[in-house]
Amino acid sequence: VKRMLAYSSIAHSGYALVGVIASAVGGESLLGASGTLFYIFAYTLMTLGTFGFVCLFEVKEDTQLTVDELKGFAKRDPWTAALFSILLLSLAGIPPLAGFFGKLFIFSAAVKQGLFWVAIWGVIGSVISVYYYLRPIVNMYMSDSKGTPAVYSKQLTHFSVGLMAMLVIFVGILAEPFYQFIVTLL
Repeated sequence: VKRMLAYSSIAHSGYALVGVIASAVGGESLLGASGTLFYIFAYTLMTLGTFGFVCLFEVKEDTQLTVDELKGFAKRDPWTAALFSILLLSLAGIPPLAGFFGKLFIFSAAVKQGLFWVAIWGVIGSVISVYYYLRPIVNMYMSDSKGTPAVYSKQLTHFSVGLMAMLVIFVGILAEPFYQFIVTLL
């Protein structure tokens, strides 16, 4: 799971670079800059939550959580599985979560700057990534349990994962006011 999230970080840095490119072209560069800032804020929430989820399973540094170990996890801990699912769906760019609006603002800025090919490649990459984000969700909810590792009682980490998931929903629902606030800052 950590490896999947690490590769995901590379893809998401590419999405952020789409906004940077859109802001560097000129014309309506404010759209690209504000879209990038919104995206980085949303991505920070998503990343803190997903890596926090992984930390719930680790007691030692060399512990690795695999996607197959998540089979049936939703039956054992439905609340934590739901929080992780929200965070993964936001990373995939599913509306009405913050990740969707971050990508929307960035890709629309690229289109308004005439960078159609960049936006098209970004959308294609985002669509492909949905498969990787849905795999853990499918394993948690639609597979039988095969010795899912224990979640360690880390109250602060549980709270952090829950808070990040709720913020992803909140920022997604109120995306336009957050975006307008960023625009006023620039």
